[in-house]
Amino acid sequence: MITHPYASDVAPVWETAIVLGADQVISANDHRHWRHRHARAKTIRTMAEQTARFSRAPRLERARIVIESLFPDRRRRDTHNLMPTVKPIVDGLVDAGLLPDDDTRHLVGPHLEASSELSPARWGQCTYTFRVSVFDLGEGTWS
Repeated sequence: MITHPYASDVAPVWETAIVLGADQVISANDHRHWRHRHARAKTIRTMAEQTARFSRAPRLERARIVIESLFPDRRRRDTHNLMPTVKPIVDGLVDAGLLPDDDTRHLVGPHLEASSELSPARWGQCTYTFRVSVFDLGEGTWS
């Protein structure tokens, strides 16, 4: 049995929360024109990059990223439909210098999990919260 350095008893080296309005989230079921999805992805990517820069995210060589999603209500959902939102978050973290790249040499994940908590409403609008946890894997390789 191999013990991985990102086991549950290891604390993340950096955490943040990215809160998006319901109209900013990109779903895999969203069949709008690509320009509409691209504009939202660019906004999410910029928000993630600025969040990482302003909170002084560490520079790592290899990491595992776990993203916990908080939904605005308790309806049944397919959490992985939010992967089109998660991808620009990861890209923004790479843009900020958290990792050199988001390829398999540098990144394990992102792992998307649903939370039992609800995302708080802001200014009367429904929101989705993405809690990002980054675990340092050092410079070793895992197979």
